[in-house]
Amino acid sequence: MARIRHIAIATNDPDATARFYIDGLGLKEVGKVDSATASGYYLSDGHLNIAILKWKSEDPSMTEGGQRWTGIHHFGVEVDDMATARARFEAAGAVHRPYPGTEDMAKRGNVEVKFYGPDGVTIDLSEDGWIGTHEDATPASESLRM
Repeated sequence: MARIRHIAIATNDPDATARFYIDGLGLKEVGKVDSATASGYYLSDGHLNIAILKWKSEDPSMTEGGQRWTGIHHFGVEVDDMATARARFEAAGAVHRPYPGTEDMAKRGNVEVKFYGPDGVTIDLSEDGWIGTHEDATPASESLRM
């Protein structure tokens, strides 16, 4: 089975963005990059690698930019205790992002709190995880019948 193990986030300030994820989520710096195309950091929680990259030229930077209906939009992080995680995240600079419809997430099997991080990236925090992320999870075909 495929597992998401890497997400790349482009930024104009890799130092501040890396610090946000280190302070806000407790990720560890596991490497640095300074190549012909980008400079930045590799962070990890031991299961997922997040590359924080500042592009050095236009070609490798081609992806999102402004409002997009396709492409990477947000990512979610499972936490042990929402109150503690939220306080830590907001202290690192995360901004709560409620919007119409988020109160209905439990009906879809997801309970999460949305935040803006650096560069407008949306990050979801959840104590319960998401459909299909636990070994005892209900098969997707059953959960979609709601």
